Amino acid sequence: MSLETDIQAALYTHFTTPALESPVKPRAAPFVAYTPVPGTAYYHVHPVLRAEPQRPGIGFTGSVLRRGIFQIDAVAPDGAGEAPGLRMAGLVAARFAIGTKLVAGAGSARRRLLLDKEPTIASAVKDAPWVRFPVSIPFLVIT
Repeated sequence: MSLETDIQAALYTHFTTPALESPVKPRAAPFVAYTPVPGTAYYHVHPVLRAEPQRPGIGFTGSVLRRGIFQIDAVAPDGAGEAPGLRMAGLVAARFAIGTKLVAGAGSARRRLLLDKEPTIASAVKDAPWVRFPVSIPFLVIT
């Protein structure tokens, strides 16, 4: 695997294991066909957004900082009020609390992935017949 796929796998695995809530809500994974069930809340996981890598040192031999955002929408049926979707979004934000450390990759390719900023829950977005509560999870990997 590449570092990029290792990062995505570490974030997605942390989101899905153990189950975020019981009963487990459906998840729409990036680039995988998913048809929402009318009236049933679900999580919509987006592709990892990556920023341009940075080399804070002099020369080409120092560490590389890789930052990005993992985006998950808590999607609730419209007409049920704001609380159900906000509760779902809060569970996602709590799962990815600031200071959380994950491992991306295996063996000699292992990299530490750090959640160095607090997740942000954006304003609700109506997407009839749904309401989306976007949760942005910033991360940092130093290689």
